[in-house]
Amino acid sequence: MLQLSCGNRPLVEDQRGSRVVGGIDALPGNWPWLVSIQYPTDDHYEHLCGGSILNNQWVLTAAHCFKNEEEETIYSWRLVFGANQLSDLGPETQVRGIENLIVHEHYDPEIERNDVALINIAEPIAFNDYTQPACLPGKTSDVLSMTDCYIGGWGDIEEGADEPSDILQEARVDLIPLARCNSSHWYNGAVQFYNLCAGYEMGGIDSCQGDSGGPLMCKGSTAKFFSVVGITSWGSGCAQLQSPGIYTSTQYFLEWIIQTLTDEGKSKSKTRKRKSIDKAQDNEETTALHFTFNITQALLLKPAHKPTKRHAKRVS
Repeated sequence: MLQLSCGNRPLVEDQRGSRVVGGIDALPGNWPWLVSIQYPTDDHYEHLCGGSILNNQWVLTAAHCFKNEEEETIYSWRLVFGANQLSDLGPETQVRGIENLIVHEHYDPEIERNDVALINIAEPIAFNDYTQPACLPGKTSDVLSMTDCYIGGWGDIEEGADEPSDILQEARVDLIPLARCNSSHWYNGAVQFYNLCAGYEMGGIDSCQGDSGGPLMCKGSTAKFFSVVGITSWGSGCAQLQSPGIYTSTQYFLEWIIQTLTDEGKSKSKTRKRKSIDKAQDNEETTALHFTFNITQALLLKPAHKPTKRHAKRVS
């Protein structure tokens, strides 16, 4: 089995970010696990949501990105890897289709409970300076003690903007304790134990529409690599006072992620094995599936306001 490391940023020498709404243009390769999920229009593709690479076959994102979408429509979408400027995809980018979508079986769109999904890429991607798998936090890690946190995405650079950002944006944010985030003048109890809250009390910097599904990335002061500790989920407006971004905790859903990918890998292996036997009986050349999933190096971490989803406006 191929062993994959995670969290590598080959083009960032010191393994730290440079300094969304209130963000700045990210340099190419700054966040190589970030993915642009796009849907087709009449003559081109439009960015809808973000995602994070888990390995060469799977992407982690938010369930609400696919709400109210027909299955056949989703399979016409595409994923763009290694991109920085969406209007100018260079030779370093890779484009793939969607082979399978797995939304959490208990996803509740009314309150964004279990807002997590996995995308199986139609064809494995290759890792390079611009495309790398993300680390996830480990069960024993103290996520809330991580002081170096960033958000990134191609979402709106201001609330109510007509279209997502063309260039990947990044911004530093603070993790905010849930008790404070749930206080009466903030979210008044709407933030749940499976969420993380990140941003600033005074607003000004935040994720926004089009950033949904993308990562909240943090590390401790002595850590070498960033981990994707959250999935952009919802918030009240963008960068507003006492209304920071709300993220699905990857630590809380770590077992679901691992179990789902393990089950899918076993299912695919059985399917391919049966096909190989059938082909062999017909004297045809056989092929084998090598499903690889390695998350052991991703230091495994444990874990009534109406949400405003943060996926981009859908244009028919």
